[in-house]
Amino acid sequence: MQFNSFLFFVFFTITYSIYLCFNYRWQNRILLAASYFFYAAWDYRFTALIFFSTTIAFVAGRRIHNSPSRKIQKCWLIISVASSLSFLGFFKYFNFFADGLTDLLGLFGWGDHTFSLKIILPVGISFYTFLTISYVADIFKKKLTLVPSFFDFALYVSFFPQLLAGPIERATSLLPQICSKRDISSELVRKSAFLVLYGLFEKVVVADNLSVLVDNVYTGSNSDGFNVLIATYGFAFQIFADFDGYSNMAKGLAGLMGFRLVSNFKAPYFSETPSEFWSRWHISLSSWLRDYLYIPLGGNRGGIVKTARNLFVTMLLGGLWHGASWMFVFWGGFHGLLLVLYLPLKDRLVKMPGVLKRILFFHLICFGWLLFKSQSIEQFTHLTSRMLFNFHLTFAGDQILLVEKIVMYSSVPFIYQYLQYTTEKNYPIFDWHLVCRSMCYVVLFYMIVIFGSNEAQSFIYFQF
Repeated sequence: MQFNSFLFFVFFTITYSIYLCFNYRWQNRILLAASYFFYAAWDYRFTALIFFSTTIAFVAGRRIHNSPSRKIQKCWLIISVASSLSFLGFFKYFNFFADGLTDLLGLFGWGDHTFSLKIILPVGISFYTFLTISYVADIFKKKLTLVPSFFDFALYVSFFPQLLAGPIERATSLLPQICSKRDISSELVRKSAFLVLYGLFEKVVVADNLSVLVDNVYTGSNSDGFNVLIATYGFAFQIFADFDGYSNMAKGLAGLMGFRLVSNFKAPYFSETPSEFWSRWHISLSSWLRDYLYIPLGGNRGGIVKTARNLFVTMLLGGLWHGASWMFVFWGGFHGLLLVLYLPLKDRLVKMPGVLKRILFFHLICFGWLLFKSQSIEQFTHLTSRMLFNFHLTFAGDQILLVEKIVMYSSVPFIYQYLQYTTEKNYPIFDWHLVCRSMCYVVLFYMIVIFGSNEAQSFIYFQF
């Protein structure tokens, strides 16, 4: 049930209409039932998995809170984290490592051994795994008090606006909202409705149309190097619009029900440094990796060598989190390398003009997206060699048309990020005059109807 589908529109309309008729306690039960129904619509078989993960985390959190022994608390923390990572590891990475073992055995001539299984990846498992881990870890660190109601905790894990692709809400932020009465003000409804509308525009107009253009170039056997370069720029804005569109819709849908989710993006393509990029891109994930992986590894304590090691390991695992593919590992390693190389160079780069740093780093990001988008190292090397050795600027009709379309669809997310960057506000449109806002709403709705994709295409991050 895609956010950008008519079926979801019907589902949310019915759920929201019922939701508004009750107090917050009954609202929580209604949302819990709706969230499990929403998840079951993808594959009902995995509702047992999310329920089991929720139960283990809830029991572990209670045991940690009630036990006076730090040793017992640590045992329950390990049990909970290990079980969550075991589920994630089996469903998401078993075949990845099994195929690697098969290839390794083949190198020694030990025959054709196949260990792969037919495993279906449960949607959203990467996201709700991080939710359960953060809850138990924060109770262990005494940053969070125990949630007495299992149903409230189950809603935290399965809350349908953020279930499939985030943002990864911390228990310290979302659980207090679940456990208390929500105030649905007219201002919050107005802002939330805009986020849903703009997020839908980002997805069906920008991301889905760019997807067709980019895929035609990337899968073409004779794609010219210039076309590959332009398509790579296009993919940078496609993945931003796709994921930012989902995050805005999730935040807007939650806001209509009185919840306030965190913002996940803030002008990432105007970043001047690798660390600044990760403070602006997928903010909920990068902050999660910082607090629950990078800092426990040692963070920046212990000198530049250990800091570099911790950064690189964190980004490698962050890349692997995105999917069971070496290309995601290489992408994470590439960003880890950028962070590591920046450490000794940051004092020199401070003297470089900001606009040059932004241009330079944007192109490094785009190179990383080429790794991310490629299905194999062979495709990556093929596309890279095209850009390096088969680059022809012919200004032929097909080249001009490709440039025009990618510039047209990329211009809106570029302007959107520029406004965010210059105003230092996530949604500067909220400060505009009512007439200007109304005109924007009309234009967005018109473009969704006229230029929106006919079929509900899946969001990119659903596969993670």
